[in-house]
Amino acid sequence: MTEAWFGLDPRASLAIHVVAAMLTVAAVLGVAKILRTPGVPKDRWGIYESGAPADAAANAPVPTAYFQIAAFFVIFDFEAAVLYTWALTAAQAGAGGLMAAGVFIIVLLVALAYLWLDGALDVGARPAGGAKRGQQP
Repeated sequence: MTEAWFGLDPRASLAIHVVAAMLTVAAVLGVAKILRTPGVPKDRWGIYESGAPADAAANAPVPTAYFQIAAFFVIFDFEAAVLYTWALTAAQAGAGGLMAAGVFIIVLLVALAYLWLDGALDVGARPAGGAKRGQQP
């Protein structure tokens, strides 16, 4: 079955992809129009985030913990892309590639341990008062 696609002109492949994307968008918009409650004016829809009405202004301050978690996710999720490409070529990379991947994982684990011990991953509520974490008042 895949042999038929390899002989396809790249412009035809692009055209098929563009048409499929346009049909998908049209289908989603059509289903949304069908499922939408009739007779409700657009100004009464309100602003929704994750299916719930917004309870604060859009320009309200956002806790830095959200940005911190997002940054750590980007940093540590990048390893999945690197290790995926290594996994695709693991047979050709041999023992040297395995050792390089092992060093890469160890460096990431050391960085994670440093962040954990430094308290950078603690984004919950802070203890009240001047006592440091782990000390009894």
